[in-house]
Amino acid sequence: MSEAIDREVRVTARAFLPVGLSLVLSWFLTLLSRSIEMSYPTPIITPIEEPEPTAPPTEAFSTPAPYLNMIIVLGLITVSSLVMLHLARRRKNLFKILTGILIWLISFGVTVIYLINIAMAFDWTLLRFWLPAGALTASLITYIMLKGEGLIASIPAAYIASGAGATIGMSISYWTFIVLLLGISAYDAFAVYKGHLSTLSKEEAISLKGLTVEVDDLVIGLGDLFFYSLTVSAILQYMGVAPAIAATISILVGYSITLLLLRKRRMLPGLPVPLLLAMASALAVNLLR
Repeated sequence: MSEAIDREVRVTARAFLPVGLSLVLSWFLTLLSRSIEMSYPTPIITPIEEPEPTAPPTEAFSTPAPYLNMIIVLGLITVSSLVMLHLARRRKNLFKILTGILIWLISFGVTVIYLINIAMAFDWTLLRFWLPAGALTASLITYIMLKGEGLIASIPAAYIASGAGATIGMSISYWTFIVLLLGISAYDAFAVYKGHLSTLSKEEAISLKGLTVEVDDLVIGLGDLFFYSLTVSAILQYMGVAPAIAATISILVGYSITLLLLRKRRMLPGLPVPLLLAMASALAVNLLR
C-alpha cells in the first residue's frame, strides 16, 4: 500500500530512500549468503513440497503445490492484517504493544541472521556476541520505529523488511515464488480498491506506526518493502545477477510510476506495478542469455 498525504506528491530522492535501502540491503545479504553457501530451510508458511526448479513449467504449474502454498501465505496475510487493523481502530494500546513485540522479534532474528553470515564469512568468534548484539539492535530499532518520525524511522524499517524479505526470498521454493508474486499483486490491488484497506483513512494509515513508513507526503506499507526485497533476493538466488539487476531497476521504475499515479489518487497498491515489471524483466533477461 502506498498512500498520499496530499495530492502534490513530490518524486524526490527522500521518497526513494526506504525502497532503495531495502533493495541494497537485500543484495548485500543475498550475495553474502551465496558467497558462504548458506542454505536456508523452506519457510514453514509454504509447507507443501513442489517440483524442483528445473522441472518444466507445464509440469510445475499443473501440480497443486505452488497454488496451495500461495493460498496459505495470502490467508495468513489476510488474517493478520485484519486483526492488526481491528486492534489499531478499537484497541490502540494493545496494537502498540503487539506491534512493538513483533518488530523486536523480527529485528532480533534479522540481526542474528546477519551476524551468522558475517561470522561465517570473516570470523567465527563474532558469534559469541549474537545475543547482546541481537537484543541491543532489536531494542534500538523498535524504539526508533515506534517513536521516530519520517525519514529516521524509514531506515530501521528498510533494515528489517529487507532482512526478512531476503531470507524468505532465498528459502522460498521457485514455483511458489512465481505464483505468489502474481497472487500478492492481485491481492494487494483487491485489498486497496475493494477490501479492508479501501476503508483506511490517511489519519489511520499514519497512525499505523511500525507497520507503515511516512516520508514527506507518502505513507508506505512495510509489506511493500518486504516483497520488493523478497522478489530481488529470490530472482538473484534462482536466476542470477543479470536478471536480478533488471528486476531491481524495474522495481524502482515501477515505484516511480506508482508515485506519479498517486497525484491522481489518494491511495494505490504498491506491489502490482513494481513486482510485475520486475518479474517480466527478469524472465526476459534470463531467456535472452
